[in-house]
Amino acid sequence: MKETENLNQLKALVSLMDEPSDEIFTEIQSKIISFGTEAIPVLQDAWLNTFVTDQSQRLESTIEEIRFNNLTSLILNWLETHDTPSTNLLHIAAEYVNENYDHLLHQKWLDSIHRDCWLEINDDLTPLEKINVLNHIIYQVHEINSFLPNQNQLLGFFPDYIRNTKKGNALSIGFIYLTLAQKLKIPLYGINLPNQFILAFLDKPLINAPEKPLEVVQNNILFYINPSNSGAVFTKREITNYLNHQGIKAAESHYLPCTRKTMARIFFSELHQCLLEENRNTKGTRVLDLIQLINSIH
Repeated sequence: MKETENLNQLKALVSLMDEPSDEIFTEIQSKIISFGTEAIPVLQDAWLNTFVTDQSQRLESTIEEIRFNNLTSLILNWLETHDTPSTNLLHIAAEYVNENYDHLLHQKWLDSIHRDCWLEINDDLTPLEKINVLNHIIYQVHEINSFLPNQNQLLGFFPDYIRNTKKGNALSIGFIYLTLAQKLKIPLYGINLPNQFILAFLDKPLINAPEKPLEVVQNNILFYINPSNSGAVFTKREITNYLNHQGIKAAESHYLPCTRKTMARIFFSELHQCLLEENRNTKGTRVLDLIQLINSIH
């Protein structure tokens, strides 16, 4: 009964979206937004049956506001919940950009990759042997590869595209690799290297990663992995050489695990740029708002 009353109230509010007074409309819109994502189907149905431009724009802007509020809520929850998989960022972004995205379908695909890895991994393997297993399953069995520089980087963020084409961008593949390792209890951590997202294999898990003293973390790193280059293994020296080649002054952050906040910031910064390149300016602007919110969190 309560759900029926709420639905009737929501439909009544949506029917008032042609209110001529901007002040009264703002109050109506605020009430509709308070219903959250359950209001979207009702708003979409009204939009399909509306032929007045101003009213259509009001409906569209209300839907966008609800979707952005949901995006913000999910990201803040991801930041606060330290055991939430990195791939959740991919799902959250995909659901915001594409309203028809099927989270459960593509999570099942990711789960199938994890299952294949789990069947081959055991505690008797050395760290390098474990990485060889992951590389074999990800890049050979499931044939996932990185985009070339001139390919569409926006689509490469989203699991549905990666699943269908076997291609993703450096961040998405890195997040998939990191999530698989974490589920398998393999101590990998993300590192924000300029124009790259790499991983560090640590000798022991960091309980409060990465807030441990720097010298503890540095001494705990066995080697590094480049997920966008078929899981290639390398050392600190290669990072230094890379930075020198790029003309970038080396900093401790280039060698050490980054925070979840940093991961979210670089992810949405790249997504923002790709949205603008695809002329998705409305969502690009909202993602920029999200980045500013992330940056404000201490």
